[in-house]
Amino acid sequence: MDLYLLLVELVQPINCILISEEVPTISIILSERRKNALKGVITNKDKIKGDFYTHKPTNDKGASWSFEKKDFKFKGGAILFKDNDIWHSHQKKIKSYEVNKVFFYGLATKLSNITNENELIKATSGFFKIGNECYGGRINKV
Repeated sequence: MDLYLLLVELVQPINCILISEEVPTISIILSERRKNALKGVITNKDKIKGDFYTHKPTNDKGASWSFEKKDFKFKGGAILFKDNDIWHSHQKKIKSYEVNKVFFYGLATKLSNITNENELIKATSGFFKIGNECYGGRINKV
């Protein structure tokens, strides 16, 4: 396989925006598709707070997240929703592309160890709306 095609397969640009329901100026902008994750940044009013990754669920593990900033690295789980109903890969009621909200459990607690930014802690302790262009973590083809 051509090296270029391999890189395109491993790192595909996307534009998936998650907006905090608690503090709408806080968002997670996922801009790269990797083999097992979407990579982006957490921002507050366009100021980058750190790198953020969402990881898709596997057969033995649920959806998860990771955060990196300099020497700090944190990980945790993610609970996905369609409105107020929980989605998981072993149910048939909700399709993955219908997911429109996510809760990153453990994120606020772990961030509170490295920052005292109240807005960031408040935002990450609540739900994030998943933008329409995210299409359940897939590229929304027009």
